[in-house]
Amino acid sequence: MSEYDLSKFARLKQTKSSPMIRELRINYIFADDPTWEKLMLACEELGWNKSTIVKQCLHGFFRRDGEFYAEAGVLDAQSRGMREEEYFKTLRDKSEEDLVRYLEGRPGFGKSPIDEIEPISTESAYKRKYNTIGLSAYNYVLLKVARIVDGGTMVQVVSRMIVKHLADNWETAYQIQIDRDHRCKFK
Repeated sequence: MSEYDLSKFARLKQTKSSPMIRELRINYIFADDPTWEKLMLACEELGWNKSTIVKQCLHGFFRRDGEFYAEAGVLDAQSRGMREEEYFKTLRDKSEEDLVRYLEGRPGFGKSPIDEIEPISTESAYKRKYNTIGLSAYNYVLLKVARIVDGGTMVQVVSRMIVKHLADNWETAYQIQIDRDHRCKFK
């Protein structure tokens, strides 16, 4: 079993209410103190639930940066000699190990949205307990493509995406609401 085997870090579960929702089970995320404090502040000040704040970050990340991974998925499928639909369904319904091997080597994907984000320390001080992240089937597949593109464990990829999302959006989407509330001002 490869060190990147998704089943070590996550499990796919179609919910009874919607076959389009996938649940990614991760036991923890990596977050330094400033990142974790922002997540907890968003929960306390903006009404996010601790169990859904990471989902919010991932959905926001893919809203902003998902096109890169969509294009990378097409390129990766071509490099494996797979039809796009077959590749998508394999990642959605099976595992990365079920993909066809590369025909002529792994493609160059270019600079990914999280390339600038250093891997988060895996020291126990940065290991934050977590549970399940509900994602659309589409975003679930994009997340698997991101794991292929960016390498490392799924937990590390998710953790770096959280950092990127907060770096891109904290001031304009989170902090501004907190500040206005504290000042009792609309603008």
